[in-house]
Amino acid sequence: MYDLIVVGGGPAGSMCARSAALKGLDVLLLEKEKFPRTKLCGGALSPRVTESLDFDISSIIHLELHHAIVYAPSGRKVVVNKEDAKGYLIKRNEFDHFLIQKAMEAGVTVLEGVKVQSIEQIRSGVRVLSHGDSFKSHLLVGADGVNSTIARAVGIRNKWPPDRVALCIAADIPLPPKEIARILSSDGTYENAAIEMYPWAVEHGYGWCFPKRDEISLGIGYKMKHQVLDLRTAWKKFVKKFETEKGIKLDLSFQSSYRVPLGRLDKRLSTRRTMLVGDAAGLVSPITGEGIHYAIRSGIIAGHVASEAVKDKNPPHVRMYEDRLKKEMNAEFSAANFVSNIAFKSEKKIELICELAENDLILQDQMIDLVLGTRSISKIRMDLTMRLLRHYPRKAFRLLR
Repeated sequence: MYDLIVVGGGPAGSMCARSAALKGLDVLLLEKEKFPRTKLCGGALSPRVTESLDFDISSIIHLELHHAIVYAPSGRKVVVNKEDAKGYLIKRNEFDHFLIQKAMEAGVTVLEGVKVQSIEQIRSGVRVLSHGDSFKSHLLVGADGVNSTIARAVGIRNKWPPDRVALCIAADIPLPPKEIARILSSDGTYENAAIEMYPWAVEHGYGWCFPKRDEISLGIGYKMKHQVLDLRTAWKKFVKKFETEKGIKLDLSFQSSYRVPLGRLDKRLSTRRTMLVGDAAGLVSPITGEGIHYAIRSGIIAGHVASEAVKDKNPPHVRMYEDRLKKEMNAEFSAANFVSNIAFKSEKKIELICELAENDLILQDQMIDLVLGTRSISKIRMDLTMRLLRHYPRKAFRLLR
């Protein structure tokens, strides 16, 4: 009988398991894949990620980020540079493998290649059933992603409503560093390569390009609450335009489609003995699609709550998880949804934002803070709103109405 079983070995699951094990719990982590596993992801980390971790990840960082380029629908280019705004780029297969090793170092038992089929409630806890095996624990954490088996099994959620999920197509494209520098750096050096954002590359969504050491991550995504789009046709159009403008031919062998939940803390995320973390809880920014910071923070919070519940022999204590999560993230997701509803409402609003930022260094700073996640979105929203109202009141009214 384990104290805690964590299902899913991504950042949320690994950090939940590690934080609980460091508090003295006997923890089992079940992962359906084998590490290092393939995971399509832009791989951008905000400095808030490294601040949340209790160990150094410099060995797996591919690039430090200080530069971003935002393309308006008209083609207008807004270049934002901020040397003291530091983001990081990683490969998710390396990052996730590194975190799972840190969980094991803390004493977590990790079983790979185990796909959870169902959950049973037992008198003293829960039984997790996989093909040909079962595992018992006092508490359970679902860190098994957007299509969470745990969420369905414990009755928290059967499916996502259309307004809470985005559909994406992306590819990891191998490229030598010199070629990455040529297409993404203003001075031709790999160290100064920028991330590129393409608002409205697809209706009600955006496109992106993130550089790594030997590849780029290219993708598009849109909110599914709007009419169903032919995303594959939009993807082909986006890739063709990218190739033409960059003078390059891309290898799209490693491409796939996937769904991303959009963050809002208005639904139940726990039961008497179960908590959902990361993508399984829907903790992803509705502006940028970034979810690693929220995954790690929710995992750590869940690990601490699990430790308290087990030590006090009080399973209902897990309800404190939602209280602590909302205290830390409610304002963040409220602001993110507010900004997202403005930014993705129309091409005209995106164009106006880029027009204002093109010659306003303060707005550019706030824009790169938003893209890199260097500050909380709630604080950025407040600063953006005050800047717009004080200096561009008429245009601010057009944006906010």
